[in-house]
Amino acid sequence: MSEQNQQVQFGEQEEGINIRELAEKYFRHWHWFLIGTLITISIAFIYLRYSVAQFESKASVLIKDDEQSGGFGDLSVFKDLGIMGGSGNLENEIEVFKSRKLLEAVAKKLHLNFKLELIGDNSGLIRGEVYDKAPIDVISAEEDSLFYEEEFGLEITMLDKEKFTATEVEGKELGTFTYGAILKTKTGKIIVNKSKDYGKKWFDRSILFTITPMEKVVTDLQKGISIEAVNKDAMVLSISIKGPQIQKNNDIINELIVQHEIDAIEDKNEVATNTSKFINERMKYIAAELSDVETEGEEYKSKYNLVDVASDAAVYLSKESETEKAITQATIQLSLADFMNEYIQKHQGYSELLPANLGFEDQSITLMTTQYNDLVLDRNRLLQNSGEKNPTVQKIEGQLAGLKSSLVVSLKNLRSALQLELKKLKSQEQLYQSKISSIPQFEREYRDILRQQQIKETLYLYLLQKREENEITLAASVANTKVVDYAYNNGEPVSPKKKIIYLGAFLVGLIIPAGILYLRDLLDNKVHGIKDLEGTQLPCLGELPNSEEGTDVVVNRTARTGIAEAFRLLRTNISFMLDKEDNGGKVIFVTSTVAKEGKSFTSINLAHTIAISGKKVALVGLDLRAPKFIEYLGIEKAKGVSNYLADQQIGLGDITIPSPVQENLWVIPSGDIPPNPSELLMKQKLKDMFKELRENYDFIIVDTAPVGLVTDTLLVQEESDMVVYVVRANYIDKRMVNIPVTLYSDKKLKNMAVVVNGTDLKGKAYGYGYGYGYGYGYGYGSDQDKKKKGIFSRFRK
Repeated sequence: MSEQNQQVQFGEQEEGINIRELAEKYFRHWHWFLIGTLITISIAFIYLRYSVAQFESKASVLIKDDEQSGGFGDLSVFKDLGIMGGSGNLENEIEVFKSRKLLEAVAKKLHLNFKLELIGDNSGLIRGEVYDKAPIDVISAEEDSLFYEEEFGLEITMLDKEKFTATEVEGKELGTFTYGAILKTKTGKIIVNKSKDYGKKWFDRSILFTITPMEKVVTDLQKGISIEAVNKDAMVLSISIKGPQIQKNNDIINELIVQHEIDAIEDKNEVATNTSKFINERMKYIAAELSDVETEGEEYKSKYNLVDVASDAAVYLSKESETEKAITQATIQLSLADFMNEYIQKHQGYSELLPANLGFEDQSITLMTTQYNDLVLDRNRLLQNSGEKNPTVQKIEGQLAGLKSSLVVSLKNLRSALQLELKKLKSQEQLYQSKISSIPQFEREYRDILRQQQIKETLYLYLLQKREENEITLAASVANTKVVDYAYNNGEPVSPKKKIIYLGAFLVGLIIPAGILYLRDLLDNKVHGIKDLEGTQLPCLGELPNSEEGTDVVVNRTARTGIAEAFRLLRTNISFMLDKEDNGGKVIFVTSTVAKEGKSFTSINLAHTIAISGKKVALVGLDLRAPKFIEYLGIEKAKGVSNYLADQQIGLGDITIPSPVQENLWVIPSGDIPPNPSELLMKQKLKDMFKELRENYDFIIVDTAPVGLVTDTLLVQEESDMVVYVVRANYIDKRMVNIPVTLYSDKKLKNMAVVVNGTDLKGKAYGYGYGYGYGYGYGYGSDQDKKKKGIFSRFRK
């Protein structure tokens, strides 16, 4: 029979990744993944428990293009005054919004260098900033600029409704104080006041008050504020900031928008302000010159006792006209007072607005009317969401009643004053009419003085006109931004995101064990099963699983365990590899690379397995250097092969021992350990021994020395019909597989085949090579095994 037919060859190794195999390999360690995910999820829970939630506030601002905007309406007629002009640039505006100048103005306005943080009851840990609901307010008792450069911390413990203690973070106790008292610190003087949220729940609790240098505050704002264009086609900027306090985020963004508007208006008004300053200075100078010219004209008239009759007449006519206008105006004011009084009497409730901007010269009436209307609007807004018994609504109604009463009194007083004024004006009108009728019809010329006076007046009026135009410019200046949305927040934290963190923790809990297993497999250099021998072209007889019997002999007639079935399958596979020609007993060598790979264990149980089948079997110990199987079989030390080879007087029958536990099995021990085992094995008597064994036994199982350590096995391998090469799983290094591969390729061992010993088949869904992974003893089992199965055995009938 050819060698190709005698050998059981491995197939070529599959290319690619076997997903099922990979999954099952990791699933066998499911408890690692369970523990890993429990640990990482617990860490995530602790992190989320003690981390401070971050919220994001956003606002939208439209950058207006003044040249294209139609929002100014009729103000476009003032374009020649420089009111209109300039265009917004998104990139420039982003830089302006993030400038340190504006951010510093925001920080100073909101006192962001002052911070109040709540301290845990017993832990002493900072639990978070209290901003809009702080129980106390801390203000500076000196100039704010004194606190812009310093860094300072103060722990404030609220004792009761009147007192608190203060301790610097360095440990210096400042003492006990009453609220509103001035505290002298190393940085400056501060005052601690109670806020509207102060109450008993804050007693014996502590708050950390810190002062941060303004430069650091501004730098943090620059890093925290994000400003970007909504899209490339819109002139809209989105302003956002993240922080633990929603109200603080909103205040910062809204104040930044306000400061930007102020800065933009001041920038536009810079030229107009300088122009106004110049005009005012020139008007003072012209007014002085005009006064000198008028004084000169008066002195001239007095010197010559001259009267300008025409001018006097014109004056009287003008005064009479002015008096008539005053009478008309007073009459109008009196009518307005009567109208307003009648309106108030007619509308006694608080839901109606009073007429505004009627033209009252008495500003107090206009002011009270405005205040009254503002309160009415506030009341109406409150009533949309609350009833009339709301304390705030009732408070506003009280204020409205007071204002209405004051307004009625003011109207009454105004009416009385107007009546007196009308009487006086009518008397003056009669006086001017009498003077006009008595003025002589002549005039005096003083054209030179009058010409100078007219020039000065004309120049003065021109400057006055320009000043008014400049004031219009100042009044009409608006920022180049329009708020689309003020700062808002949806109430959902942007970080930490619980779902993502838990998902990440779960994945990490899976990845870490998987990585450890992968790294372990990557660094693993041990042979674990037949699959590790794929690609070596070594013929394989099968796998022997780990024995759980606790004995060295695991095979008997009634054994239905997995390892017993494995040896039966090994017996079958060996029969396929042996020559079927009848030329006497078959000699099977059992060897390994190194010691402790289980060759003696394999030899013993293989011999028992073949003997059970009714064949005569001789188990020969040819490992003369470290004999083991005698003690495994429980046989007392006796003469053996070494004694047989060394002493010509000893025959084969003298060293042959029948097995005390298995019929058809005879044991030939190794004998005493000789000093020259290799030389003994080279004697002719060894060949005679094997010749005699072949004649008397069907199978001769020979336990030989490891081939990786000594040459004993190679010296006698010609006596074998087959060599069973034992490779121990989880013990032998993969690099040492090169030894059996070399021996096989060089044909140094006759009819060699490999058996993998000590494999761990638990948890495998399928095996390699010959399919032991389905479980040895499937469908079989001893009575004791069946009893262990309990009630489930009934379902197998």
